[in-house]
Amino acid sequence: MTISDVFPRYTDFDPLVPVWCVTPNIDGCVHRFFDASSISPSGRYVGVTRLRFEDRMPNPGDLADVVLVDLEAGTEQVVAETRGWDTQLGAQVQWGADDSQLFFNDLDPQTWHPFGVRYDPETGDRKELDGTVYMVSRDGKWAASPCLRRIGRTQAGYGVLVPDVPENRGAPDDDGLFVTDTETGACKLLVSIREMVVATGLDSEEYAGGDFYAFHVKWNPQGDRLMVVLRWIIQGEKKVGRKLNLITMKADGSDLKIAIPDAEWGKGGHHPDWAPDG
Repeated sequence: MTISDVFPRYTDFDPLVPVWCVTPNIDGCVHRFFDASSISPSGRYVGVTRLRFEDRMPNPGDLADVVLVDLEAGTEQVVAETRGWDTQLGAQVQWGADDSQLFFNDLDPQTWHPFGVRYDPETGDRKELDGTVYMVSRDGKWAASPCLRRIGRTQAGYGVLVPDVPENRGAPDDDGLFVTDTETGACKLLVSIREMVVATGLDSEEYAGGDFYAFHVKWNPQGDRLMVVLRWIIQGEKKVGRKLNLITMKADGSDLKIAIPDAEWGKGGHHPDWAPDG
């Protein structure tokens, strides 16, 4: 595929590889994260979130746009507007198995219930999912997510904005790692935080007086294991006394393990990801 001449080459600082600006006519576009490509499986399209303003923090209900860039045709198109976004990862725009599966989040402003969307750019087909999207498996069949309404309790910018943010107490059994079937839209709580804490031995005196929240959730490349960053904070705080444990499990929620305990993570490091072999 040849990238359209519409997109200007970036030449400042003499980059060692060819670089193009693919949103030359619209401002405020952000891609999602380092672990999910904004480029479609065929390489033809780029999906991004466009922020409509950059001079203030967003409020619940503010709109953003989902933009599809056609690298071959040289076009930019707003394919959806969304209230299901925040400043770090936008609306979690990402691709599934092929170019017919573009995923992102939206939010119902009447109920403040967030939900994932599977969108086909070629047909305009839009399917609303019962659960939210944080990371989609490479085969496009499953979306995994923490509670995007609660995630801001430990760090802003990664979930969705709602007026009344739910607050966990201890290790709840109604919050944790959620998985959604992208074909049927059905969502289930795969493993609760309570189950994670008990199975990995984190239900100890060391973690008394604080609350657990699920944060980053990621499929491995093979789609047979998941990781979840489990954060613990002193009640009422965000970072003071925070402890971080990286939990892994099989795709069915079994075989729960602590891959990186807080004692190791506390020495330094961030942004965990799977190796290519899973």
